[in-house]
Amino acid sequence: MSSSNQQQNANRNQQQNQQNQNQNQQNQQNQNAAQQLGGAGSNQANQNSNR
Repeated sequence: MSSSNQQQNANRNQQQNQQNQNQNQQNQQNQNAAQQLGGAGSNQANQNSNR
């Protein structure tokens, strides 16, 4: 594999990791907000995070 391909793969992996971290952070924020709102808010927050 050429170094160019390796760099592209590394860039893609890094971008995907960042997106995953962002999504995880958003999910955690939604869960925290849902806990503060009570049980009824939990489903709504999870639905929003899946959109």
